[in-house]
Amino acid sequence: MVNVIFCGFGEGMDKRIIARTGDLLLRVAESNGVKIPTECKDGTCGSCAVRIEDLSVTETLESTTEDYDANAQSVYMDDKELNTLVEMAAITKKEAEIAQQYNRQTPVRLACQCTIKNDILVKPFE
Repeated sequence: MVNVIFCGFGEGMDKRIIARTGDLLLRVAESNGVKIPTECKDGTCGSCAVRIEDLSVTETLESTTEDYDANAQSVYMDDKELNTLVEMAAITKKEAEIAQQYNRQTPVRLACQCTIKNDILVKPFE
């Protein structure tokens, strides 16, 4: 079980949820009354972009550092999600390449594509 803390989504939606490892972030939010905007739920529109902070690590590498982060858990991000994040200027192309090469999570994710692995803090993208 992992903690998912939602912060900044509006009145009554700031809360800590206990979720199962492997749950999809968007499903956890929806089933607990946290409204994250969605249009396609397929990872192509970018409407469900959120900021993610992994709370299980004490220090992390910058998203532009080309190296493995020994403190972080390996995270696979699909090309479709990375391309959408780059197209909407949520991350740079360099950040996407590093995420792909080193299996590192970017600071912005699509809630419809984000599988929960660790304790995380989730904030609105904008």
